[in-house]
Amino acid sequence: MPSDTEILEAVEVYARRRGVSARLADPGAAALTWQFLLDFRIVRSVEERGERPMREPGSRREELAGRPTYTSIESYRVAPPDDPERHDAWRLVRRGSLGEERCEKCKGGTNSCGACGGRGVRDCPRFVDCPVCQGGPDACWECEGTGRRRAGRPAHPYAAAPSAHRVLCTRCRTSQVACPKCGGRRQLDCTTCKKTGSVQCGTCEGTKRVIHQECEGTGRFTVWTEGYINQSPRREKERRLGRLDLRRTTGNAGRWHETVLRGAADELPDDLDEADRTLIDPLLAPRKDEVARRATLRRLPLAHVRVHADPHRDYYAFPSHTGIEVTSRPTKERVRNVAAIAAASLVLVALFAALGMAVLR
Repeated sequence: MPSDTEILEAVEVYARRRGVSARLADPGAAALTWQFLLDFRIVRSVEERGERPMREPGSRREELAGRPTYTSIESYRVAPPDDPERHDAWRLVRRGSLGEERCEKCKGGTNSCGACGGRGVRDCPRFVDCPVCQGGPDACWECEGTGRRRAGRPAHPYAAAPSAHRVLCTRCRTSQVACPKCGGRRQLDCTTCKKTGSVQCGTCEGTKRVIHQECEGTGRFTVWTEGYINQSPRREKERRLGRLDLRRTTGNAGRWHETVLRGAADELPDDLDEADRTLIDPLLAPRKDEVARRATLRRLPLAHVRVHADPHRDYYAFPSHTGIEVTSRPTKERVRNVAAIAAASLVLVALFAALGMAVLR
């Protein structure tokens, strides 16, 4: 940490570049006070334990045989992490809980197909309407698809029309009057079922049974009690960096002093300011289920120098990686005065504008 004399010498050089010529080492030329900027962060590894019943389809004995077993999940010991930032998880099997049970909702892993009622086929219409005449009276201009000629009845409205593209009616046997597609029948044989009236069920593909999805077709379940242990990081942060406009300058250039605390019994530095200790102490209290921690306290000594020959600026100096870094900012009083003058100027401008408008009227 630099001495007061070294700080004043560095500030004097900096102020001289701003046109302030004063020997700051002279009595009464400057006032210097020290403070620490803080950057405190803590990460804890918090452990969660518990049990839950498990039920998975099929036989999983071989898979679960490789897992560790326990009697009491609370007394099962695992090592705390070397790095509290790390995520760790354990999955265990309670001793004596592993078993199998038969699926009660199926027979050997399958059930009767509900889509076809276990028949393996579905009903299908044997005939379909002709796509040309739509199965209507235009199927035949003579008998309208009934097979009975129009004797004694009014002529069909298309009877006098040209007979091109019409064929012999298979029902009334009249030539050149029937639909060329169905020949007066109104319907065609269904091409899907080939006029049989049934098709293979698409759900079971004709097997009459389907796989039971719940047990995945195995007809059994593996049951056990699973114990779980999770270690995961929890992060907290408390930063006090002084004036906001100094954060960037000090954050990158400053030579921060770092203290790392890894145990709840580790103590803060003896020279820590009491106000800072009061700020940080509550954050160091052990948390429930905490198994590891890393608390990092970074401190940067910051000198605040008031130069009496330049009363409208505050000078700040701090140790950097290359020596002593100095920066300056307008004093709070100066900022308030400038803001007040600006506000007053706006009021006067508005007042003169209002008077000008009154004169014009």
